[in-house]
Amino acid sequence: MKLTASGRRLATAALVQSLGIGLFMASSMAFYTRQVGLTPNQVAAGLATAGGIALAVSLYGGVLADRYGARRVLAGVYVGRGVCCGSYAFVTSFWQFMAVTLCAVACDRAGPPVLQALVASALPEQQERTRLLAVVNVVRNCGLGVGAMAAGAALTFDTATAYRITLGVIACAFFGGAVLVLRVPEKARAARAEKTRGRPVVPDSRYLALTGLNFLLSFFDALLLVAMPVWVLDHTDAPRATVSVLFAANTVLVVVLQIPVSRFADGLRRTSRMLTWTGAVLAVGSLCFAASGASPGWTSVAWLAAAVVALSLGEVIANSAVWDLSIALAPPEERGRYLSVFNLSVNGQRVLGPLVVTGLLLGSGTAGWIAAAVVFVAAGVTAERVALTAGARVEAPAQAPAET
Repeated sequence: MKLTASGRRLATAALVQSLGIGLFMASSMAFYTRQVGLTPNQVAAGLATAGGIALAVSLYGGVLADRYGARRVLAGVYVGRGVCCGSYAFVTSFWQFMAVTLCAVACDRAGPPVLQALVASALPEQQERTRLLAVVNVVRNCGLGVGAMAAGAALTFDTATAYRITLGVIACAFFGGAVLVLRVPEKARAARAEKTRGRPVVPDSRYLALTGLNFLLSFFDALLLVAMPVWVLDHTDAPRATVSVLFAANTVLVVVLQIPVSRFADGLRRTSRMLTWTGAVLAVGSLCFAASGASPGWTSVAWLAAAVVALSLGEVIANSAVWDLSIALAPPEERGRYLSVFNLSVNGQRVLGPLVVTGLLLGSGTAGWIAAAVVFVAAGVTAERVALTAGARVEAPAQAPAET
């Protein structure tokens, strides 16, 4: 896929900052526990608390994007994350860790919808936007992997100096991403109603319904990161190493499939239909997990492999569909606000998904997977109908002048 100059800058910015995130993810726990002196429980509690608070704080990323422009706000998000990473080098207590983490997670949660708003503003053609977001997702996954491997140097030396140098490199990666973002041209912002300035906007009921349904359809993340390893280790006869292989397989499949699948997001009807396919594919994956628990040895491994292939396919289909629809169904003058609300479905799944998966799905065994399959199918079909209805409502005002 050939990218415009703006697309190349955004993709490069995503690669640079994902390298930093990969470095941070792989080395941060060791730094917190071995150098700062925090316990694993303190780190987990701090991250969970920050994630919950950041759900509300992240809405204001869209407010700022509508008011000041997505380019400035996204650059500010990158700078904020860079400052937070640099600040971690000076953390010496739990409460300092909490303060820095809250700021870092708020910036992280606010970033994706602001990026979408900038892509929508910088690229006029709808399908080109979706393909660029697919490229960004691919380079982000590659960057995370490379960054995680590069973190091995800090983990090998295991000294305060090594970790602080790593944090400095991560901060520079975010600052570099901010410079690239500022070079992306942005269209002039549409006029906004004064009454909505400076506060979040509540989208219309159809957009909110689609947001809620996307919460369910984005559970591929919790299924892969939480349910899959627990299920493999506690409910199947598969070797323990299967978990690592399945994680690697998911990464490769997403990198390989995301851009080709994004080409199917072309027009309201085809893109909405992808939501039904998402639900169906995730349902197949759930049933494969259920079958793996009742199968011996390598047969179980085969079912698990099929399940992860289905989850990976569901992930790339869902990504392509919701990237397109969440932008297309949002009013241009309030796009940042709408996208921030829509992003709550993804962030909410990150916070609540592990609780739902461990408390309801895994606790019910095979019946839990069957119930999940039913929920996915129903959510996909319903989401398609909601998207079509919302799309017809958006298109109607645009067609009205031509009909008079």
